[in-house]
Amino acid sequence: MKIKLLSNMYPSQKDLLFGIFVKKTVLALEENGAEFTQKIVIKGKRSSSFQKLLTYTTYYLKAVFSVFHREHELVYIHFLTHNLPLISWYNLFQKKPIVINLHGSDISAVKQNSWIDKYQAKMLKKAAEVVVPSQYFKAIVQERYPDINIPFYVYPSGGIDTTIFYPELSKRKSLSISFVSRIDKGKGWRDFLSIFSELNTNEIKIHAIIAGDGAEKEVFLKAIENHPYKHLIDYRGFQSKEQLAEIYQSSELFIFPTQLPESLGLVGIEAMACKNVIFARNLGGPTGYVQPGENGFLFNSVPEAVQQIKKYLALPKESKERIQHKALATAQPYEAQQVAANLYANFKTLCSTT
Repeated sequence: MKIKLLSNMYPSQKDLLFGIFVKKTVLALEENGAEFTQKIVIKGKRSSSFQKLLTYTTYYLKAVFSVFHREHELVYIHFLTHNLPLISWYNLFQKKPIVINLHGSDISAVKQNSWIDKYQAKMLKKAAEVVVPSQYFKAIVQERYPDINIPFYVYPSGGIDTTIFYPELSKRKSLSISFVSRIDKGKGWRDFLSIFSELNTNEIKIHAIIAGDGAEKEVFLKAIENHPYKHLIDYRGFQSKEQLAEIYQSSELFIFPTQLPESLGLVGIEAMACKNVIFARNLGGPTGYVQPGENGFLFNSVPEAVQQIKKYLALPKESKERIQHKALATAQPYEAQQVAANLYANFKTLCSTT
């Protein structure tokens, strides 16, 4: 199967995480036999408005003229908002199926009933299929655009590599909670520190392991420096997948306090694959895979999170093990090779029927 990729976000040597999901999806499809005849992408971020203008102008020109390069069976477009004119252009000049992969902010960051929102609704109707990261986000899109009658396919952000993310309980040397996220506004790092502080204030000695980088890193580091339990905080910065797995394996509890409506929240599933008990804010993607009291817990506030953690820690050993086992069972259907093979098979079927 031959695919043309259009994406305004793709990793570069400088910005390794920018559009990493797009690259992971491309690699997964290639491993299953897909051939990308063209990859028209923007690699990395741009710091100035002039650089962004120049980059997007070049990107659009390449994409516009590449419509006449037709050695492909399917056009795969990542991120809706920034590719709207290209969807219309490709629909006009070629008859190959167009697949649009939504990421989350291309819907949530667009004001409802704005001209862009109406433009997006119009362009979505031109797609042969829309790929979304979760059933939760599928419902969000369908509620937002109820008149769009097109197939949806759920592809959970590349899934998880179970050869890396798996339980190793022998690494749990002390009671620990972990937080893995970008250190950015709305990601909940302040609430995580509050939860951690409250537990220790309540005479529950617990260690914190934190991984991530971001725009609020300096503010975050100052907060740690002034924290009354800073001697129990282990901040590790940006971590590789293997290093993240070690964090999950060393922790019993994973805190997911984001205040943003995550379309999936893959880090939560990675943690569950390592038998972490997840405590997630009752918002967004995690509400689709966390079953309160069964495989994890949902909370609405810091005090509620603290109470739920205390309640969990008071459970008999057998009850804790049952929750951890169900967390692992929840993560298993997200295994990367299987979800990639399913996506490839879906694309093959789409090409043969359109």
